[in-house]
Amino acid sequence: MLYILKQKHHLLWLFAAGVFLYLMLFTASIAIGWVALTIAFLFISIFAYRSHIKNKLFNTVSSSTETLDSDSLQSNDWLEQPIVALQQQLKRSQTQQNNFNDLFNAIGDAVIQTDEAGLICYVNPATTKLLKTTEQELVGSLFHIGSLTRKSDESSRFDAILKRLAKPAMTSHQARAQIKVDIKGRMLTLEQRVTGIYSPTYQFNGAVIVLRDVTKEARLRERLKYQANHDSVTKLFNRFKFEQRLIDAWNDARLSDTTHALLQIDLDRFKLVNDNAGHGAGDQLLRDIGQLIKGLVRETDICARIGGDEFAILLYDVNDLIAKGIMAKINAAFANFHFNYAGQVFDVGASVGGTLLTKHSPEVDEVKRQADTACYIAKNRGLNNHKLFQNDEQVFVNLQQEPKWASRINKALEQDDFELFFQPIVPISNKNDKRHIEILLRLKTEHDYLNPGVFLPAVERFRLTDKVDMWVVEKTFTWLNKQPMLWNNHVVAINLSGESIANEVLIEQILTKHKRFGFPASAVCFEITETSAITNMQQASAMVDKLSKTGFAIALDDFGKGFSTFSYLKNLPAQYIKIDGSYVEDILSNDNDYSIVCAIVALAKSMNMKTIAEFVQCDETVEVLQNIGIDYAQGFGIREPLPLSHFFEHADKKIVYLNERARQSNQTHG
Repeated sequence: MLYILKQKHHLLWLFAAGVFLYLMLFTASIAIGWVALTIAFLFISIFAYRSHIKNKLFNTVSSSTETLDSDSLQSNDWLEQPIVALQQQLKRSQTQQNNFNDLFNAIGDAVIQTDEAGLICYVNPATTKLLKTTEQELVGSLFHIGSLTRKSDESSRFDAILKRLAKPAMTSHQARAQIKVDIKGRMLTLEQRVTGIYSPTYQFNGAVIVLRDVTKEARLRERLKYQANHDSVTKLFNRFKFEQRLIDAWNDARLSDTTHALLQIDLDRFKLVNDNAGHGAGDQLLRDIGQLIKGLVRETDICARIGGDEFAILLYDVNDLIAKGIMAKINAAFANFHFNYAGQVFDVGASVGGTLLTKHSPEVDEVKRQADTACYIAKNRGLNNHKLFQNDEQVFVNLQQEPKWASRINKALEQDDFELFFQPIVPISNKNDKRHIEILLRLKTEHDYLNPGVFLPAVERFRLTDKVDMWVVEKTFTWLNKQPMLWNNHVVAINLSGESIANEVLIEQILTKHKRFGFPASAVCFEITETSAITNMQQASAMVDKLSKTGFAIALDDFGKGFSTFSYLKNLPAQYIKIDGSYVEDILSNDNDYSIVCAIVALAKSMNMKTIAEFVQCDETVEVLQNIGIDYAQGFGIREPLPLSHFFEHADKKIVYLNERARQSNQTHG
């Protein structure tokens, strides 16, 4: 184009061509000539106009290209440089656009752009993957994420957010929420962020939605939250969560004048299951009991496992009668509950203690102590009992004074304020059997002696049993060592508590002390409470084995009170079975007690064990027991307990009489 502009002689050629054409046509025809002339000049005018336009364009480009030197203005490609620059800029823009698209498509979150009406304009590949659809199905349609599964997420619906973002008075141009949705059968937790798109004049033009799948993170948070508040074995609330609810209930009772109840459940014989069937059985038992307890209360009530074999229940809006009824219901359920595991059957009981939460209740810690105290009393009553705390009841008054008793007991141990008593255990079937005495403990006061029932609960509660048992063993050994005339025809029975059974150090101390004395081990029989023994089966077996190898005799005390199967006897090779007094004291009038005693006697004889009947009150009872085949009798009907220091001062004609009866019986059966 520039070349034509610069060749000015082209205009002369055009003019000459026009003159020549004019002369030729003139000679042919004047009319035709005039027409040709008109056309020629028209042609010349067009080319002249084009030249004018080209010159004007040349001047414009020259003025806007200041950086071009004079040589470049004269070259043929003077306009190509800005064109090349524009092409390079276009190429860079295209590259940036491609990079942006690649980056946009590589985003792992779903990104969706809509117009002001909510119609989808653009989506990235992550969107189609998340929503399980195609880009063609999404673009041009109204944005819809799926079915919300929580009513609380209704405010996070896109149409509602779009309306809020479109309002001119909006101070925030972004909406963020976590929602749970059902997308084609998949339950997902999504983090949704919606940002408005606005023009420079703040006109709403649409929105950008970013969706992030946080399902795994949400499930992890929920699982951690669940684990923080629930027991891993039973899936009930744990102690931490239960105490939070207890505080809430305590505050509610204070403010609204309503009454709630706190129940504490302590399992009986749980350790028996652990020791005999393993911890797997123990865990399964806890799970079964958790479901059992949960099924006994309302859905609005709270159940929790607060310790190894301890559970707690929070009953809302109840009174004392309802609370007692539920406690009795729990005991009844446990009485009918039989735990089966790997071919073994176990009976498990529950001691239930409770207290009411009212506007007059003390602080929460004291409320928990009340429930614990009531549970302790229920447990002392025997298997599967319950007790509701009453502040003015004497038994609770005594327990509240137990801390003082703990101090008194420690002082008695240091100053020898305890005194040993004895009670005879006489043979009633064979005069040749050795005579027995049981060592009993009393606490001296200024004018009298306190029964064990007064101070032993404090001994057990404050874990002083091993100290008291060791005191009794040491004093008894010292006394017996001074009575060589009794070594071959008497057996001195000493009680050992369940706590002492589990104390290996104490057992070794007993064996060590015996080595310092001269009396034979056969002159001593250790009585093990049967319920304590089977609660600590492994420790009891170890203790029995060590003591038996030394020569000490073993008796199972209170037999029948807490056993669940006779098969446990094979784990404790005892020489004597002391039948619990509850079966003996009513044997004259209760056929069931009579049958149970007969069964125990038959079992004992089959295992070469001798039997001792406790709580014998009269001669008629002695005669019945003698006919059944009981070997020994003990009770107030034989002789009441007396101080051991006066042992030789109380030769009892009653004992002589029973010895004579045993001799006559022996001759008759011989």
